[in-house]
Amino acid sequence: MPSNQSIRKRILDRVRGRFFTLGFTKVTMDEMAHDLGVSKKTIYKHFSSKDELLRELVKLKMDEAQSGIERISNQNRLSFVEKLKEAYTFAGLQVSEIGQPFLRDLERNAPEIWKEFEERRNRTVLKALRNLLEEGVKKGAFKSEINSQLLLLIYTTLIQRIMNPETLSQLPLTPPQALASIREIFFEGALTDKARLQFHACQTKV
Repeated sequence: MPSNQSIRKRILDRVRGRFFTLGFTKVTMDEMAHDLGVSKKTIYKHFSSKDELLRELVKLKMDEAQSGIERISNQNRLSFVEKLKEAYTFAGLQVSEIGQPFLRDLERNAPEIWKEFEERRNRTVLKALRNLLEEGVKKGAFKSEINSQLLLLIYTTLIQRIMNPETLSQLPLTPPQALASIREIFFEGALTDKARLQFHACQTKV
């Protein structure tokens, strides 16, 4: 007999695609129950409300993002440029799962959960990416006139505007292909000549 934890996980895994693509207000509990092949009563047994389901889904997504970024950041065997490539590739692919309708929905209709999401993203994922950029500045991988905070803002804005289901559906590219193009164009101008050569060497390994 499946445990409560496995049933909760099944529900979260099943609804995440619809929530992240359509926005959570567009998906009814009836639709979720039908999609899962269970009754609404079963869903409510494991999640007291749609808001609790949403909060747990956001927490799950942030747990995945945080653990992935920390794993890459702690890989001492990687050179800085290899670490940079892996971290920004991972972050971009994480973002590509979430559509703008979900983010707008979250900000407008679940402001408390949106605030939790923003605070944790700033405290963990964005902080780790910022630390990585600052490490690059100290190691001379970036041009001395580059401001790491501005660099992070530009990159995350590009990723959020392009790496989402709506925009990607209009491009003849897969998410990894789109991300590779953004990375190459973006870092081509920011890296020093030596680091750029290392970056291109990394690209050939993809």
